Amino acid sequence: MNIVYASDDNFAEIMGVSILSLFENNKDEFDIKVYILDSGIKDENREKLNSLTKKYGNQLFFINTQNISKELNSIKQDRGGASQFARLFLSKLLPDSCDKALYIDCDTIIRHSLKDFYETDFGENICCGVMDCISKQHRAKLGLKENETYINSGVMLINLCTWRNYNIEGKIKSIVKKFDGNVPYADQGIVNLALQGRIKCVHPKYNCISVYTAFSFNDLLEYRQPSACLSSIEIEEAKIDPVIAHFVTLFCMSRPWIKK
Repeated sequence: MNIVYASDDNFAEIMGVSILSLFENNKDEFDIKVYILDSGIKDENREKLNSLTKKYGNQLFFINTQNISKELNSIKQDRGGASQFARLFLSKLLPDSCDKALYIDCDTIIRHSLKDFYETDFGENICCGVMDCISKQHRAKLGLKENETYINSGVMLINLCTWRNYNIEGKIKSIVKKFDGNVPYADQGIVNLALQGRIKCVHPKYNCISVYTAFSFNDLLEYRQPSACLSSIEIEEAKIDPVIAHFVTLFCMSRPWIKK
């Protein structure tokens, strides 16, 4: 199982907790290879991550992202620094032998086995992810139709063979150029535009984002006014027992590692 994270040193500790939860709750399922898209992790934290991985008998690879700096130069970075955009160049950064990879944001806890999710049938799609709850105005800024699929890019199962065959990185560069580097909603906007029509939506238990736990279903509809949304039953199932809990930034709640 190929798992990908992206981090700089500021988020290395948070990522370490996520990786621990990954290993602890997937002991009997797969041999796990973790690829970290490294945007400046210090040696001390690298050693901690290596020690953790060896304890569980898995493999860890650090991939320096400096070789994609030219691609990143024209992108306006609104949050997270360069590491947030590294996932856009997975087919260039990962070994050619990787035909499939699961990208996971650092601010996550993996609570159960990922076997069923990892073995999801792509069909004709390039990516599997969880629908985000956004408005038609949000979609319109990107040029998407009112009910066009739009996923949260913090957890993405990617068919790298198809990604390469459809030259998605070429599409990404074209999108960045079209918006003069200032693509609405940053890397997430880019992903959804580049993969338009090739995204398979999966159950929100595989990426239970904070907005689903912070609001009741009715309040969520009022707050986000989505033009397309998951069902109340699916969201409730995800809230009760998420496979991946994703602690995204949200105005009304603090993230778990923030004191007080």
